[in-house]
Amino acid sequence: MELMKLTEKTSAPLYTMKRSMLVVGFLLLPLMACQLHAQEKILQGKGFWTLFDSLGDGTPWQQQFADMTGCIFYPKLNRRHISYGGSDSAPATMNGTLGRAKLLVALKDSLPIDIIMISNTNDMNFTDPDTGVEGSIDDEPWMQGCKRTVTPGLMESKEAAKAYCQKNLRKILKATPKSQRGAGNMLVFPYAEPKRHGNRIEIKAASKQGGEICFHVGRSPRVNLTLPAGMSVKETREWLASKFYGAGWSAVDNGDNSFTISYYYDKNNKVRVDTKESGLQVEVTDGPRVEEYVYYYTGKDASGWTKNSNWTEKISLWSCYKGLMEYLQANLPNTQIYWFMPSYFNFDFDTPELLRADGSFDEEAFKKTERNRKWMQLSAMQRAIAHRYNCGVLEVGKYCGITLGNVRDYYNSKDPHLKKEGYAQWSKALYEIFSQGKWE
Repeated sequence: MELMKLTEKTSAPLYTMKRSMLVVGFLLLPLMACQLHAQEKILQGKGFWTLFDSLGDGTPWQQQFADMTGCIFYPKLNRRHISYGGSDSAPATMNGTLGRAKLLVALKDSLPIDIIMISNTNDMNFTDPDTGVEGSIDDEPWMQGCKRTVTPGLMESKEAAKAYCQKNLRKILKATPKSQRGAGNMLVFPYAEPKRHGNRIEIKAASKQGGEICFHVGRSPRVNLTLPAGMSVKETREWLASKFYGAGWSAVDNGDNSFTISYYYDKNNKVRVDTKESGLQVEVTDGPRVEEYVYYYTGKDASGWTKNSNWTEKISLWSCYKGLMEYLQANLPNTQIYWFMPSYFNFDFDTPELLRADGSFDEEAFKKTERNRKWMQLSAMQRAIAHRYNCGVLEVGKYCGITLGNVRDYYNSKDPHLKKEGYAQWSKALYEIFSQGKWE
């Protein structure tokens, strides 16, 4: 009885308090649900990909953005496949932006490709700080096709390769099988660069059954490949020469029974091949680095293959970007494509000309540096391409809060890559852009 009385005395105010909390809880529930819904559903279930250089190759910001928005990101597949450090958008670079776009499109029937973000700061290599990028937005679009070495071996110099091309072009074009004629195709005339080091890899015997093989290339992680069965020596050479061996490394088909792997500058790095149980037999020897003189087909289809006017030794970056956009939009018509404008600070923090007496950076002096002017030229070009093809521009550099005043908090000196704190700023800025529809 006493227990009942005690309960009766205390239950009324307790019930009142619980009821009030319940009412408040029900009032807050829609608001909380709305907030959760906004964050979880903003891009829920969308397949998200980055077609980047090293700023998207193994970096944390993509997964952070995916976690914030609910979109789907494939970090292992995107790394060194769709995004690739050290690469650019040069027309003949098979692991560059154009080549990796083809790898991405090849996934469209197996994985969702709803959002693509494009960026390549290495394309500053094609920019003059005063005049910008050679050519104009009116250049004809060109998209990378197949690449084929057409000499019986190395030429002794670039001049010799060019002369061989001019002398034999007509014969080469007529002899090309119809199955190997097509838009964007390239003819390769390899030549030796004797002042630089390379690793010549001769195919001594092809593999009948195929299997796993491994390349140990310089200080890079091992490159594991699965060799298809039944290829000839020629097919094996072409297949191996088409593979990627790490940022800064090139593989060139020599046109004989060999191909050459070398680094972009001479570090005397060695290549070792473990053919395992594949039955492939190779011999690796030192040799000169091998470069490519490339002749490009600009025809829209194979019908003009033998016309000299459809061939050129130069394709502009404008043409490559336009070809890239038209290729992606044609093959992925329901995909949202964005050009990603990152923050970009890559300079020596101890440069006297950029420092004020108090240790802060002189913004006007920084703006005048050659690298910054090149970046401004390239990013302006990329914005122009995005606007021409009605793509959104993600001004991450504008919204991420990283400035010359706080750059030391987010970057290291002489390094275009961000600290983890900087990448976190990127993902936050992207979330803000998408949640508020702030792309341009």
